[in-house]
Amino acid sequence: MSKVYEALLYASEGQQELLKVVRIERPRSQPVVLSSLPALRMKREMVQLQQHLASLIPDPQDNILQFISSRNQEGVSTIVREFARVLVELKGKSVLLVDGDSEKLTQHYTLGIEPKMPLQQIMNSGGNLDQVITPVMDSRLFLARLFESKQQAVQLASSASQENLWTHIRKKFDMIVIDAAPIDISDESLGLCAVVDGVVMVVEAEKTRAKVISHLKARIEQSGGNLLGMVFNNQRHYIPKWLYQRL
Repeated sequence: MSKVYEALLYASEGQQELLKVVRIERPRSQPVVLSSLPALRMKREMVQLQQHLASLIPDPQDNILQFISSRNQEGVSTIVREFARVLVELKGKSVLLVDGDSEKLTQHYTLGIEPKMPLQQIMNSGGNLDQVITPVMDSRLFLARLFESKQQAVQLASSASQENLWTHIRKKFDMIVIDAAPIDISDESLGLCAVVDGVVMVVEAEKTRAKVISHLKARIEQSGGNLLGMVFNNQRHYIPKWLYQRL
């Protein structure tokens, strides 16, 4: 098995789940304060992930990451949000969290923030970043959406202004994290691969077939993406803790 198929994170001894997805049952009625959200459930794993990624892309100017999956419901949005919170709350970083799915705005929905115009509109028509970026209350976390429709996503993929905008935005934040649409719904995420600094695949352990993973890997690389590796979500370990200690 090649290195790209190795998880960026590993379970601790006796841990039953590596990452657990928590679904939001209903939209927030008003914007939330970041400190009022439930405690980080994956703090240790996200710190490890940050350290792994920092070793793979050590230049602080290379600060745009895209998280992508082959299919829906693999937990990308939860992992991205936890990762962004760790950077903000534990590392003191300024982070732009981007909803990159034209079909749903999961991060805006969860944080109770009304979406502004999409980044794509600034790319096409110009304007101020304040028109598209919303700060999350009492934090260094910021929110934006990338597209408003699939048609805009297709236009963006072929837009020469895309790379120029990302060059401008990367100077404003310590990290930009894109919650990309799964490719079984749309190919729009693949158009971003060549302009971001690194791509992380999210895979639901024991459910996503190796052939599907291999296909996504190939498509990312064909699109010019810098594939950093894979995060296994909901990975279970069946060996008891006492036996792990003897391995």
